[in-house]
Amino acid sequence: MNLQGINVLIDGYNLELKQGTGIKTYGITLVQALSSMGVNVDILCSRYTNNRDSLLSEALFFDTQSQGSKFSQIKNTILALSQNFYKAKKLSFSNFVIKQESDFIFEYFIKSGEIFNISGCYNTANNLSKLLKIETKINIDKKIDIWHATYPLPIKVKNAKKITTIHDLIPIKLPYATLDDKSFFCRNIQNSIKNSEIILTISENTKKDILECFDVEPNKIYVTYQPMIDKASSVDDDVIDVILKKYNLNYKKYILFVGAIEPKKNLGRLIDAYSELDSDIPLVIVGKKGWLWESEIGKLETVFADKLAKKVKLLEYLPRKELNYLYKGAFCFVFPSLYEGFGLPPLEAMSFGCPVITSNVSSLPEVCGEAALYVDPYNSEEIRQAIENLMNNPQLPTQLSKAGKERVELFSLENYSKKIYEAYTKIL
Repeated sequence: MNLQGINVLIDGYNLELKQGTGIKTYGITLVQALSSMGVNVDILCSRYTNNRDSLLSEALFFDTQSQGSKFSQIKNTILALSQNFYKAKKLSFSNFVIKQESDFIFEYFIKSGEIFNISGCYNTANNLSKLLKIETKINIDKKIDIWHATYPLPIKVKNAKKITTIHDLIPIKLPYATLDDKSFFCRNIQNSIKNSEIILTISENTKKDILECFDVEPNKIYVTYQPMIDKASSVDDDVIDVILKKYNLNYKKYILFVGAIEPKKNLGRLIDAYSELDSDIPLVIVGKKGWLWESEIGKLETVFADKLAKKVKLLEYLPRKELNYLYKGAFCFVFPSLYEGFGLPPLEAMSFGCPVITSNVSSLPEVCGEAALYVDPYNSEEIRQAIENLMNNPQLPTQLSKAGKERVELFSLENYSKKIYEAYTKIL
């Protein structure tokens, strides 16, 4: 598989976020896959910088980002409207600035690719699409063969063929579970399908949803899945207990949930199920508080009262390396999500040998295969019974652990790269 000399520009819409997301992970692994095939990969960012002083520009680029003033947003909109193609600036860095861990992906582009930037370009493009229903046109001072939008974006790059990845249709499948502007979301998906040479998606389930909702030929959509980068080797068995003690946890003596605390992840029903367990095993919740988080975990104090500190541990942020240890040390991982385009956390848990309980809906059975226990995510009693089934059958966790490690191998970077290669060569 060789795509030597092909120039691909990918968006920084999610890659430049400080907090990790599933789509940011997707972007990172896409860069790895393309690079392994000899592709020249560049990135288009939207961070606020200074065009006159290169060192200050570098510092501002890696500083905590804001949305910019109203004036700058209006100025960006006028610039985008007044130019036939909105020109991106190529940035160069001295490596003087010490970067945060969340920005490590930029080390690749500094060494092996190029970073182009237009301050606020993604907000500007979305606003112009919402208000005027137009696509923002961008000019890169370099020959670009493919513009790969890792998320539907109303942006055209001059003289480049466009590929768009559509991860899911959750804003219209579960409209009450997101804050998205549903009208804009639908129009953005429609335009992405129309203006892209091909569409990539991360599960057959999402492909089925797209075909059901939008006018598109099936052979225009390629399912690549999402690769699972093996991190199990990064866990040192000799220090597991040391890491777990930081959080007052014991090996194989806690239940783990990882995900944003928002309605879609269905944490409320997991808490209901856990509250009915006849066990002192604690529940560990790792996740950032999202939209309507109160409705998901607000009941904790009422349900557990003075036992809350012993029963439930809420960890809003964990360094990635320490999260790996928590996966490795958990008795089981429970992920009762209402809907997923792919569902990376169950695979992450499996890669560390952690038994998985997850939902029997959307892409999750497709991704997890026979390596998980499945539950109706709307039935807290069923979730409780699945946890008890693991507790009462000592051989079952061992069987699931073995099956999970085998399942993860299907989602290797090598298999993913083959699917990306097949899709790219269709339009080159």
